[in-house]
Amino acid sequence: MSVQRFDVWASKHVEHCQLHMLKDAVIGVDASYYLNLRLNGNNEEPLKHALGGQPFTFKRTIEEDITFLRQNGITLIFVFDGLDYVNKNLRTSQLAASRRVQDDAWHAYLNGDSKRTVADFGKATYDVDTTARGLQKLLAENNVEYMVAPYSATAQLSYLLALEDQFIDAVMGSTECFLFGMDRVVTDFNRNDSTLSLVSRATCEGILKADRDLLRDAQILLGTSFTPTFPILEAMATTKSTGVVDAIAMLKGFGNSVIQLCNYHRENAQVQNLKYADRYKKAIMTIRHHVVMDKTGVVAPLHFDEAPGDVHEFVGQRLPEELFFYLSKGMLAPEIPNWLTSGEVVLSLPGGVLDSEPYRRLVIELLNPFRSEALKILAESLHYYYQSRVIKVTPWVNQDTSNLTIEIRYVPAMKQKLAQWKVRGAQIESIVGKGEDASLFLPCLRSLKDAAFAKETITKDKVEHPALRTADEVVANAIFRYLQVRGYVDDQHNLTTWGKALAAALEVADEEYTIVGIEMLRMGLFTGNFASGDAVSKTDKDHDRKVNTNLISKIACLSRIQHKSMGFVGPLDRQLLTFAWKITAVRTTLRDLLETILTSMFLNGDVDREREDWITLMQKLPFASDNGSGNGIAVKTYLDAVNEEPEVTEALKASIKQQEGKYNWFAQLRGSGTLTKSLDRAWKVWDALYAATLVPGTEVKEAKLFSEVNEWLSPRR
Repeated sequence: MSVQRFDVWASKHVEHCQLHMLKDAVIGVDASYYLNLRLNGNNEEPLKHALGGQPFTFKRTIEEDITFLRQNGITLIFVFDGLDYVNKNLRTSQLAASRRVQDDAWHAYLNGDSKRTVADFGKATYDVDTTARGLQKLLAENNVEYMVAPYSATAQLSYLLALEDQFIDAVMGSTECFLFGMDRVVTDFNRNDSTLSLVSRATCEGILKADRDLLRDAQILLGTSFTPTFPILEAMATTKSTGVVDAIAMLKGFGNSVIQLCNYHRENAQVQNLKYADRYKKAIMTIRHHVVMDKTGVVAPLHFDEAPGDVHEFVGQRLPEELFFYLSKGMLAPEIPNWLTSGEVVLSLPGGVLDSEPYRRLVIELLNPFRSEALKILAESLHYYYQSRVIKVTPWVNQDTSNLTIEIRYVPAMKQKLAQWKVRGAQIESIVGKGEDASLFLPCLRSLKDAAFAKETITKDKVEHPALRTADEVVANAIFRYLQVRGYVDDQHNLTTWGKALAAALEVADEEYTIVGIEMLRMGLFTGNFASGDAVSKTDKDHDRKVNTNLISKIACLSRIQHKSMGFVGPLDRQLLTFAWKITAVRTTLRDLLETILTSMFLNGDVDREREDWITLMQKLPFASDNGSGNGIAVKTYLDAVNEEPEVTEALKASIKQQEGKYNWFAQLRGSGTLTKSLDRAWKVWDALYAATLVPGTEVKEAKLFSEVNEWLSPRR
């Protein structure tokens, strides 16, 4: 048994309020809490853990919530967590437990126990951090306002709620809101009876016979994002159910003092190791003087007049206020600023992923140069202190990574050469053309095929500041700079061999997943091996078929299966799940790099900062879609079925695509040619990457295999 968190106890003491009583109100929503509630608070889609990527019900669920509340006259403002504060209690134990139940689920699946498979996957915890960008994209599409807090979203919401001009009227979040002095918190809303669920601090205090400080300290002992669970409570939980009542009783036995309690248990090894008394003191200071962004955009501690001079010791190192502003707009995710301030890149293993050598090599080693580039680009735009930072890499596995330590001062400089990109005005109009909403990668690459145009893009003379004003100018120049950083464009702004390969691929499939695929092709990640790295046995009578299917289905994971907005029903594949998480790792790394380039353009004064189109800028950036392994599974299942028959005919392929008779695997892909459309997406991305391998000079290691597989696939499509 584990210690019962205060949220769980409080959920039994909720009050209900009719929604019409909050008509015209504004509710501030803790985005992480909301995501956890919707992704882990019900079991509508238990197999989302087995597929990876954005859950199929995600978009519908969010949009139904937004529509429902709008119909009831309620406005939402979402607040996302920002940088990690010092001593933030990470959810490592929760994620470790989730990995264990997912391992159990895969074991049950391999044993043919479908009920146990679904039940175990349903117990897993979905990592909500992976969906933050996806939620921001959805909110923007639905005209819902959001911001990213400097650090804790809960702290930011407490500030907004306390404003005299009532920026928000209520907060939806966890009971950690009580730590910041909030009187009540919205925990959920019910569409069936049009009510809100609320938890009142006064009600909790009354039931527990505790005053405000005692309740706060009991919450802290039970474990919060600011503190781990008090070890003595954890020991109690091994023999009996343990929760807030026990924490309060324990405190009352020591004069309502956490310090006295810690002093009494000072010989306990875990209390010593955690330095719990110090952690408690820092937690109190972190809560009282947490850093927030005020309504004028100034970033400062709560209760500023009383704040000590060493706030950075228990919250975090000070970053430029301008950078916090861009963070608040969602222009830059918190990861890279976190690495800069903490001096550490912490890498974790997603649930369900096979902890294999190829996965480790990709995430720990191959992506490290990307991290180095992003850190350098951002640091060059900041104080010299950050330009001399040393960042260590800490993976989930016990591995010597000293050779991967990033010493920013020794990473090649980029600021000066990237600053030469100031393509604007008529030049941008000639690139963008009429494709206002299309990706700008392909137009940018096409434009550089013209040697004269490429030469004109090298800006040597001084230009008026800021040089770039429109959204298209800003995004196009960010893309040009990205292409140069990643070696698609040389220092003379001409396309390199890989630039030509990327252009060739995008001509076939002008999609963001094509760019991700090309990066993975360059890293040699597309082979005929299984995702775990195991090769198909040479003695296997189906060797060629398995090699070919492995390669095609892995590439198919780049695209998204066309699935109804409901839980998945169909075959699963842990190898393809592992590969889908490889794609996610590459995609998020590319997004981080592109965001860093864009942010540096603002920090360096290349871009007009007086603007209102922040959301438009973010919407124009690629690498936000997380597709999972669904389409890889669909392709593998289809190809396996085709190859079971002695002869491949058009009638056979049509029968399989319509899931007729025994070919009935995907319950949500029946009718309307849905499986066919999903397969067509996979063939399109295959064609795009194959086109890249044919570009002279790319020297793709697996080029011969691609050619052989393409010939094999042609009659089977």
